[in-house]
Amino acid sequence: MNHDFGTPDILSRREAAQYLGVCKATLDKLDLPKTRIRHRVMFKREVLNKWIDDHTDKTKKDKT
Repeated sequence: MNHDFGTPDILSRREAAQYLGVCKATLDKLDLPKTRIRHRVMFKREVLNKWIDDHTDKTKKDKT
């Protein structure tokens, strides 16, 4: 659990879309586990990080 209040562990739909660099409509199409808090859809940052890792093309070499 992250205790740094500047970086939340749970992100709103808007924040999650921003974090992944996609629009909310694209976020809705992704098969990501969601958490509902009342009527709000929330995403765990660790789930988003795992999705990024799983969908990063590791075959390309960094050209720096």
